[in-house]
Amino acid sequence: MTVLKELKPLSPAAFFEVRANIPKADRKRTFKKGFLPDISGLTGEGRLAKVAMLWSLSGLFFQVNVKLAIEEEDFIDLFIDTRDLKNSNVITRFCHHFIFYPEGEEGVEVTRFRRDDSHILADPSLLSIKTEVKRSAYTFEIGIPKEALYGYDPTEFKRLGFFYRLQKKSGEKKHFNLSSDFFHIEKHPALWASLNLTEG
Repeated sequence: MTVLKELKPLSPAAFFEVRANIPKADRKRTFKKGFLPDISGLTGEGRLAKVAMLWSLSGLFFQVNVKLAIEEEDFIDLFIDTRDLKNSNVITRFCHHFIFYPEGEEGVEVTRFRRDDSHILADPSLLSIKTEVKRSAYTFEIGIPKEALYGYDPTEFKRLGFFYRLQKKSGEKKHFNLSSDFFHIEKHPALWASLNLTEG
């Protein structure tokens, strides 16, 4: 019985494959149709933020709406597999790990490869972030151009692997699609959600 008590609880999300459709960006980059599904019921987390995503031939765009006041050490990790290789349990050259700091309005790629299957890390000057701060909430928008996404080609590959982790200075977190508190999901792209790049 002691052994069972020491086991970490598994999230129900671990037993489901998470998929979502991502619309193509219009000229105004309207994010209303691009919000990722709320899976807080599966992860057991609160509704700290809503994240929307759009795609275009020129790259990927994100909008993050956070329901708490901005703090200096807030950040979001974005993990992207431009080929959604579900048969790979290691980070490949098609995988990317970006960190964005909304307070400082800066981003950087920090992908850690475990073998020679790698790519040159993106120049931070390619990454864009713009933050709008309100009294008890904030919104920031992120742009990642195709030049920073090795293997990104929506004309040939209409699917991405994707995972994000938003973390506040206070320690509160929001994940999509599994909690990194229980899984080393950042090291296993086969566990990331699958996003279909749609025209609508």
